[in-house]
Amino acid sequence: MTRWPINHLTADDLDAFHTASLSVTAREHLEECEECRNMARLDHAVLNALASLPSFAPAPTFAHRVMARVRRPESAIARLLAPRSPAAWRKLAVAASIVVSLGASVLWSLFNRDLLLSWIHTSAAETGRTIWLGVRVVATNVTAQPWYAPLRDFVSPPGRLVALVSGSLIMYGVALAALRRLLTPPSRPVPHAHG
Repeated sequence: MTRWPINHLTADDLDAFHTASLSVTAREHLEECEECRNMARLDHAVLNALASLPSFAPAPTFAHRVMARVRRPESAIARLLAPRSPAAWRKLAVAASIVVSLGASVLWSLFNRDLLLSWIHTSAAETGRTIWLGVRVVATNVTAQPWYAPLRDFVSPPGRLVALVSGSLIMYGVALAALRRLLTPPSRPVPHAHG
């Protein structure tokens, strides 16, 4: 009577068979299953063939020959002083001039701090004045539009303004919920949907 009608020995079971550590159940299966016995014999033949192959060892000078062919990275100074093309020298000159310019700028800033701070304060004040002037121009243009007075009269009562803001917030929430619903994948299959 066969106890393992479907499950045959695995590669791990075959390894255990060759090392004589096969479980009792697997050993009983091996006695009953012709297919697994053939597989064990073939596996044993492969292991014997592999054991009969000669073993090769590298020559004593092998490691030295390999290490002689390994390229060692150059040091940063050697790479910097290596012969270069004219385009590479131009790039190096541009990079060096940028570094020198930045260093000179830092030194000048350290020795002329008061002048630099006055320039910063002046430019900040001018920028602030320009922004404020822009805001005033935009506000003046908006208030001069023909639709501004009726809109101002419409939202002047506090109750109407509260209702308008509340309605806008509710519409925003509904729009977010609808968008979330659209972007969320369905949790179960959709009937009659073909992919």
